[in-house]
Amino acid sequence: MGTIWVVGSLAGVVVASLLRWLPVRGRAEGLGTVRLAALRGGGKAALAVVVVEFRLAGALDAGRGGRLRLRGRVDLPAEPTPAHRAVRSALARPLALPDLAARPAVQRARRELRRDLARRHLVCGPARLAAARLIALAAAGAAIAAVLHGDAVPGVPLVVVALALPLAGPRTVAGRRELARLRRLHPRPPVPAESVRPVDRPGAPEEAALLVALHGRRALRTLLPVFAAGTGLLGGRTARDVVSRSDEAYGFHHAWIPGSGAGNGPGL
Repeated sequence: MGTIWVVGSLAGVVVASLLRWLPVRGRAEGLGTVRLAALRGGGKAALAVVVVEFRLAGALDAGRGGRLRLRGRVDLPAEPTPAHRAVRSALARPLALPDLAARPAVQRARRELRRDLARRHLVCGPARLAAARLIALAAAGAAIAAVLHGDAVPGVPLVVVALALPLAGPRTVAGRRELARLRRLHPRPPVPAESVRPVDRPGAPEEAALLVALHGRRALRTLLPVFAAGTGLLGGRTARDVVSRSDEAYGFHHAWIPGSGAGNGPGL
C-alpha cells in the first residue's frame, strides 16, 4: 500500500514541477527595466524602478517625511509601461512610497505587468501557479501517507520536496535564465556609494535604472543610498514613519532632500 502512495506522490511532484517551471524558453524582447524588475522581485520592485527612473530623469524629488513629489510636467519614456502612467497620475500630490503602492491605479498596473510576464512565459500565471500548489500539497499528503505505511526512506524526501514547491517564486525556467543572463552582462557595481553620482554622467540614468532592476536593494545601496533610505526604497521605515510629525524635533534636518546642500544633494 505504501508503494502506491509513493508513486502517487512522485507523480504529483513531477506534474506540479512541470506546471510550475515550464516553459524553458520565453519572449524576452522589449522587456525594459520595469518589467525586468517585476521579473526579479514582483510589483514592488517594478514600482521602485519607476520611482528611480523618474528620480534620475530629474522629474521627482523627496520632500518632508520621505514623500515623493513630481517636478512640474513629467515626460514619460519612449515606451512607457502601465506603471509609469499610474505613478505619474498618482503623484499629482506628494505621497509616501507605501501610499503610492496602495493606490488602485498603481495596483492595477502591477497586476498588468504580472500578466504581461506570464504571456511572455517568464513567470507562472496565477491559474497555473494555483494548480501547481494544489497538486504539490496533494503530493505532500500522499508522501505523508507513504511514511505512515512504513515507506519512510522515499516518503520523507518527497514530503520535503512537495512542501517546498508552493514556496518557490513565480519565475519559470525561461525567466530564471533571462535574469541570470542579464545579471552576468550587467553585474552589480562594486563602487563605494560615496563616490557614485549616476546622474553626473551622460547615459548614467538608464544604466543605473537597469542595475536597480537587476540587483534591487544591493544596487540602490550603491547608486542612490540616501534617497533610497529616506524614501523607504530599501524596505525599511521611511523618515515619516521614524520622525512622526516633527522632523527637527528628532534631529532630522532634511540632509537627504535634493537641493538642501547636504548629503548627496541633487546629484543623488
